[in-house]
Amino acid sequence: MRVPAVALLLLVLAALCAPARAQGVPQVFLVQNSGWMEPFLTAKDSRFRPLVRALAGATRGVDGPVAVAAFNQDGQVAGRASPQVLFEGAYDDARIAAAIEAIDLPFKKGTRAYADADFNGALLGTIRTLLHGREGVIWMVTNNKNSPGNSQEVQRNTQGFYASLRGAEAITRIVAYPVRMPLRGANFSEGGFVVYGIGYGAGGGRALDAILASTPIRALFSFPPVGLKPVLDAPVSLRFEGLDAGGLRAGIENGVLVVRGARAADGATLRLQGRLHNGFYPQRIAAGRVELAWAEIGAEAAGLARAEIAPGRVADLAPQADSPPFTVTLTLPPIPRPSGLAGLLADDRTVDGTLAIRLRDMRLDLDPAFLERIKPIFGGALFAEGQARAIESQLPDIFLDFRRVSETATTLPVRIEVGFSPWPLVGAGAGTLALLAALGLSAVAANRPRTSPVMLGSFLRQVTLKPFRAQVLRAPDGSRWRVRRGLFGAAGASRLPETGS
Repeated sequence: MRVPAVALLLLVLAALCAPARAQGVPQVFLVQNSGWMEPFLTAKDSRFRPLVRALAGATRGVDGPVAVAAFNQDGQVAGRASPQVLFEGAYDDARIAAAIEAIDLPFKKGTRAYADADFNGALLGTIRTLLHGREGVIWMVTNNKNSPGNSQEVQRNTQGFYASLRGAEAITRIVAYPVRMPLRGANFSEGGFVVYGIGYGAGGGRALDAILASTPIRALFSFPPVGLKPVLDAPVSLRFEGLDAGGLRAGIENGVLVVRGARAADGATLRLQGRLHNGFYPQRIAAGRVELAWAEIGAEAAGLARAEIAPGRVADLAPQADSPPFTVTLTLPPIPRPSGLAGLLADDRTVDGTLAIRLRDMRLDLDPAFLERIKPIFGGALFAEGQARAIESQLPDIFLDFRRVSETATTLPVRIEVGFSPWPLVGAGAGTLALLAALGLSAVAANRPRTSPVMLGSFLRQVTLKPFRAQVLRAPDGSRWRVRRGLFGAAGASRLPETGS
């Protein structure tokens, strides 16, 4: 019996409230062992089990318990539950290998017919019995088919499974590795299978991302994983490779484009040559309109610079590939020196901003080489040579969610360091020094003794005095006079009263 998707969603809500395991993020390796898996599990030349074992070894960097389980349809095999737990505990290469070797191809109870497959039931059972409703990573190995005796139900059952994957909020990350492995068993022939990496909960998604970025998993598979959820997990980026800046210095420092050497009074025009990188896989960018915008950080700098990119369109850009060259022009107009003393003392200014690269009217297609590669897995003998594009009709909808994406954007932080001319400050400093020197000389000169004539009544005398100094003199007629000199002009005299002897 298939488990309704609503049951998965209810369990998902419980998981969102559950704390993470203290011992780390657990991983479950869930291997399908229903009828269509016969060639992988029984053929003498099958490399299926070694690959599953290598997968477990490549993901062991996550600190957490490991489980190995097989799934078909719960209740069909006598004495077995689905998922059937074959190993659970700390990572142990020998015990994991033994568990993988123990995966068999069971019959329905009371028959010689192979068991059917219930994908929703297997996922729900794994979350409930092995993850215990908590965060973790599920590696589901399947050929996307249920029972061989119920082939008319294949599309309905598998679509229900993928609808659950897409709709469950707690399933935060899904990737897929289609693996070609053509094999013939006693009853069936298969072209390959799919390894799904499913991040359950926020911690499970982060753990899955860490595994995907590691060297062992990259070495295990010949191609990058297909990103299924979220769809936009690898946006387009702009990679710079050339610079024409007229003497300016520019480079990427810790992810920031830093430009130095611009003169504020002259402005600057920075021309960068770069290429758009298509980070999607396996989608090619069939067409798109390229836009570039500049935004400063800080209201006082709004609209200061201007950015342009040419050409304005991209087409037929393969996945994980770089486009033909683009030219980015960043124009910085002359920047006036701030007013006041602070502006006079400023010798440079930093302009921080971002370059936003946006692709609009974007149309994504699956790469023809990818379709040709997965044709034996999803289409088998249904499609002849050259009919790879027709395989899209056989893919689950989750593989085609990218069709809803028409726009993507990325940003690059930029720092522009501009310098002000030192001459205004030098001139102001020189003028200040000259003024101070003149005042000093004037003060010295003014404080020197100076001889000037002074009238003592009707008598003319010559007197030598410093500024603001006074002296008492006696005239020839015996009168006494107080003589005083100011900073400027001649000395003045005032008669003192006579004193008795």
